[in-house]
Amino acid sequence: MQQKVLESIDSKDLVVHVVWLPVLKDDSFEAAKKAPFLIPDARAHHYWDADQDLGRIYGRIVELPRGRELAWDVYFVFEPGTSWEDRPPAPTSWAHQLGTDERHLEDGDNLQEMVKALVPN
Repeated sequence: MQQKVLESIDSKDLVVHVVWLPVLKDDSFEAAKKAPFLIPDARAHHYWDADQDLGRIYGRIVELPRGRELAWDVYFVFEPGTSWEDRPPAPTSWAHQLGTDERHLEDGDNLQEMVKALVPN
């Protein structure tokens, strides 16, 4: 995401919220605290979802491949001006790395196109 989206789209209107949650063995709050070095762009804001709450909510909002219920390793794109009210909004478009289907994020080009369609460069 750093190269394909943040480095290629020079827009102050682009804001990225990166939510880290424990899924794999080495996922921890300590690892998440170091994660901003992976995505160092000032437009990226990093969060830790210790209980997987947001991942479970989005697992119900979008249809994940293979009947998965936890949204992780997913990339959501929202239209400018989207607000979060009582519950998180559905993304305008999205991609994932949870299996191979039409939403699979292969090399980041499809994510770059989704963002460029909504954020002026």
